[in-house]
Amino acid sequence: MVGQLTTKLKKGLLQHQINHYLDRLASTQNKEEFYEEFDVMLRGLYKFAGPNKSAMENVREAFQRKHPMTDLARLLLQERISKVTRERLAKNFFCDWVTEAKKREKLQEEGFKAPWFFVISPSNACNLNCYGCYAHEYEKGQGLSYTVLNKILREAKELGIRFLTLSGGEPFYYRDKKTGKNLLDLAEEHNDMYFQVYTNGTLLDEKTVERLAKLGNVAPAISMEGFKKETEERRGKRVWEKINKARQDLHQAGVLQGFSVTVTRQNADIVTSDEFIDSLIEKHVSFGWYFIYIPIGKKPAVELMPTPEQRDKLRQKVWEWRSKKPIFVGDFWNDGPWVGGCIAGGRKYFHINSKGDIEPCVFVHFAVDNIFSLWEKGKGLREAIISPFFLSIRRKQLEKNGNWLTPCTIIDKPEILREVVKEYNAYPTHKGAETIIEGEIARFLDDYAKRLEAITRPEFEKMVSGEYDSPVVKLSEVIQNHRRKNKKEVEIQTRTTKIQ
Repeated sequence: MVGQLTTKLKKGLLQHQINHYLDRLASTQNKEEFYEEFDVMLRGLYKFAGPNKSAMENVREAFQRKHPMTDLARLLLQERISKVTRERLAKNFFCDWVTEAKKREKLQEEGFKAPWFFVISPSNACNLNCYGCYAHEYEKGQGLSYTVLNKILREAKELGIRFLTLSGGEPFYYRDKKTGKNLLDLAEEHNDMYFQVYTNGTLLDEKTVERLAKLGNVAPAISMEGFKKETEERRGKRVWEKINKARQDLHQAGVLQGFSVTVTRQNADIVTSDEFIDSLIEKHVSFGWYFIYIPIGKKPAVELMPTPEQRDKLRQKVWEWRSKKPIFVGDFWNDGPWVGGCIAGGRKYFHINSKGDIEPCVFVHFAVDNIFSLWEKGKGLREAIISPFFLSIRRKQLEKNGNWLTPCTIIDKPEILREVVKEYNAYPTHKGAETIIEGEIARFLDDYAKRLEAITRPEFEKMVSGEYDSPVVKLSEVIQNHRRKNKKEVEIQTRTTKIQ
């Protein structure tokens, strides 16, 4: 009890100190003063960083070099987010990051490594009907109750996981049938967690935005396909008008906001243009994610997949923007070198669908565990994360994949997904999910993977040799560091497997 009070007191003091620094940063008069104050803050907080000191040193170095991403920090604190939002970000992303690191280290000593985050789709219900939707084929009418979501989040926090992504269906369409509660009620109840929500943006009315502003721990990432023409072709008329109104309201309320893009063969050139990313920056968007179209869900069509050449161009543009533009952009398929390969299968994330099936990835619709079945056996998230199915996916990725520009077990290394599904008799989580690993689509993916490997292998070798290094960041060192971590991770997995 005394230990718990001491920890709580330390967190409170740390939070107070961070808020003091952030207030000073928000009131600085120019860029030079901002950089100076930020350095003062980092030096003041360094003693609290613990096992995360190297990450803080990298941030400090970036500020000393005045990297464009540092201008994003200035825009956030001075123009884009409210005091409530910045304080909630500070608490949930720094204070809890520091304190939870110790919990995660202890768990790792026991042979368990928790992922950074995971995705929950509370419901597959949606107010739109977009073609190519990955969630379209899940059984209609299924969903997770508010009580179930509550229990999952409590388990997550016990494992040191404080960041959660909500997807769907449309998350803001969700309402618990019994209690009438929605996902903002969940965020309020778990205000010690931070939530990113993938949303079509059409339900972000003024009342919802007002509540988001009061909560401060929810960041909507609005989905789009490019500009008005591309977005409304897939999502319907007047959607563009609604999401632009939502963006304006979010900015005025000081809510952190992002974007989400599914890259197809048709829109690849548009969403990799400087005009597109600059338009988002002008609308005060601070982060965003690119997803490659995967031929699953509603009427899967391989012809919608971007070509290997378009995908390589996407990588080039995203990496260029990160060195020049004040916006954070992530690309799950091309950022393998930065995170050591594929992050799915519980390595750094996984997905719980609206039926409770625990899938390796939002786009891998196979499972061996269901959260309800696990609870009936007295088990839970921890056992799902270290299931032989998940461990096999991670081990095969870490041991077999020598090119992290082709990390995906679905479209880049399709043989891995087929092997583990067969080996562990994983069941498809909806009718038609098996088409991704057999038949015509599977044959197309084999050819696609070969063509992508031919394009990306020479580039990855250049990264390893240091040709992509810059004064700001040395990618070759990042890759070598991940290789060391991956080797250690395999050792942990081997011990875990023996214990099981």
